[in-house]
Amino acid sequence: MKFDKKLIIKKPYFVALFMAGIYQTSVTILYFLLSGTESVATRILTFLGGNILSGGFFQGLILFSFLWALLEIIKQRKLVKVERSGFNLDLLSTKDKHVLLPMDLPNIEEKISKLKGSHKRMLFPRVLLSAISKFKSTHSMGETIDIINIQSDLQREFHEASQNNIRYLLWLIPSLGFMGTVVGLSQSLGIAHEGDMKMISTSLGLAFDTTLLALILGAITTGFYHRLLEEMDMLHATIKDYIVTHFVNKLELKQFMRGDQGS
Repeated sequence: MKFDKKLIIKKPYFVALFMAGIYQTSVTILYFLLSGTESVATRILTFLGGNILSGGFFQGLILFSFLWALLEIIKQRKLVKVERSGFNLDLLSTKDKHVLLPMDLPNIEEKISKLKGSHKRMLFPRVLLSAISKFKSTHSMGETIDIINIQSDLQREFHEASQNNIRYLLWLIPSLGFMGTVVGLSQSLGIAHEGDMKMISTSLGLAFDTTLLALILGAITTGFYHRLLEEMDMLHATIKDYIVTHFVNKLELKQFMRGDQGS
């Protein structure tokens, strides 16, 4: 089934809930269709949460958390990709011998002011505009670089704050696995005096299946999350390097000082 990209970006939890519901329904139906047989397929379906009456819903909750975290990560990575496209806005010249003169700064500011929609909200133009404003008011390379670092660090903090939900889900996935383990062990201890080995093995199966599934999906999600963090770090480092290389290092400071003296 195809989902609207806007729905995935705006309501990842809804998409994750819908997909987890389809998953849980499918494995449960298949499990009960094969419940009368002792086969590898039945064991696999039990591991995946098909035996919902004996606690298989824990696997459904784990998968829901996994899908939600994954969609949140995809959302963040899409934002990084959009931010990186800001380098293609042609705001700064990348020619090696090009220098920036006093009359060039208003032209750059005008280009930034004409940006519309998502381009106007991009990190790169906003940091560049702050650098231009600081340099025009101080003519200090050091203070200009400081404002670039400050603006980049502030945006990094905003990005990290927007990832709080992902970090919570990374904690929730193994926690749900351990909850399933506790419930399974509790059930097996509760029926141990009855000597029903089949029920005991079913309860122990829930205990270990939920933990194993949670650890597997948690490891996958953590890998994608660390990839996201790497891309975020590269984005901020690239923005700072790009502005320093193509703006700060190309400023013809003597020309700006002469312009001040002339005025």
